[in-house]
Amino acid sequence: MVENNELQNMARLIDMNRERLEEIQTQIKRIESVQHEHEDAHQALAALSSGEKGHIPIGAGVMIPTSKISTTLVDLGTGIYGERTTTETSKLVRKRTEELDSLKNQFVEESKEINSRIEDLAIAFEKAAKNITKKPVQESTTNIEKQDTSSKSQRRRRGMSSELTLDD
Repeated sequence: MVENNELQNMARLIDMNRERLEEIQTQIKRIESVQHEHEDAHQALAALSSGEKGHIPIGAGVMIPTSKISTTLVDLGTGIYGERTTTETSKLVRKRTEELDSLKNQFVEESKEINSRIEDLAIAFEKAAKNITKKPVQESTTNIEKQDTSSKSQRRRRGMSSELTLDD
């Protein structure tokens, strides 16, 4: 028989797994956002390297017209920027996109595992809860029957007594 403590532990595990699942889904959304940003950058680099003219937004609705650009400044990591050709930059952006895909796939797999774990725990919890609710109901009905018989016998004793009670 499963005890109440075990049920509580199972419920906590389910809640913890659900919280972890929400965290993972948040991370996946962030990764997708960064992936879209990288895809936009890759498309812009492809357009620039082909010699097309365009405009580069610098913020607050302001754009700078572009001519043929031969180099770009790229964040190489920890805020260090380096000058690269548009072709090198395009390769770097594509590589980062692939790394993001890999990371996203890892999170998706972990999400599936946690979902499966939650389902298994929920099924086990439901079975255990049904077993617990069946036993106390049976025990409580026998306790009620015992109380009824004992209260009847107490009333009879009072009735046979020569002393007056509040019931009289």
